[in-house]
Amino acid sequence: MAEDSGYSKEDWQKHYDEDDLRWDLGEVSPPLRHFLENNPISKDRALVPGCGQGHEVVYLAQNGFAVTAVDYTKGATQKLARNLARNRVGAEVICANFFNLGLEHKNRYNLMLEQTFFCAIHPTLRNRYVDLVSRVLKPGGFLVGVFYETGEEDGPPFNTTRAHILRHFSGPFQIEQLEKTNRSAEKRQGKEWFAVLKKR
Repeated sequence: MAEDSGYSKEDWQKHYDEDDLRWDLGEVSPPLRHFLENNPISKDRALVPGCGQGHEVVYLAQNGFAVTAVDYTKGATQKLARNLARNRVGAEVICANFFNLGLEHKNRYNLMLEQTFFCAIHPTLRNRYVDLVSRVLKPGGFLVGVFYETGEEDGPPFNTTRAHILRHFSGPFQIEQLEKTNRSAEKRQGKEWFAVLKKR
């Protein structure tokens, strides 16, 4: 998460210290799983920012991707390391601010999964997010994600509408798919936009 997000690194770490992970589904996000199971994506390098416990990270690793996971709380990366070990798969796990990823990540990834990270950062950081995603994806690479429409003014999670997605991503990305998904977990039904965005 970003340090100037309005929700500090210490705030996020406290959630892990107290085992208060109310946002965690305990499984791979159903819309993401359905997409990955039904669409041929080159099993190249994949990136998962704000990875948390890393259900998507484990899933990608189990399915042949070389995965890099990023979270800036030790609570998250430590839980992910245990989950990877328990499932006997490997991934590159980086405990750092996503916005500080260096030039070694430029054009490195064919796929990035977005799952509750965009809504966790402050809206003032969204342009930086899009710029960074555009930089780390290869030309023709995909950002596949679920974006959370809370209908609330405050956050996190911060409200994300169809208009927000179009406004921020239409320049550097081709909108391949953008729709309200009916595959959300029960507690998120009617609140998630599923998007497939291809880097131009």
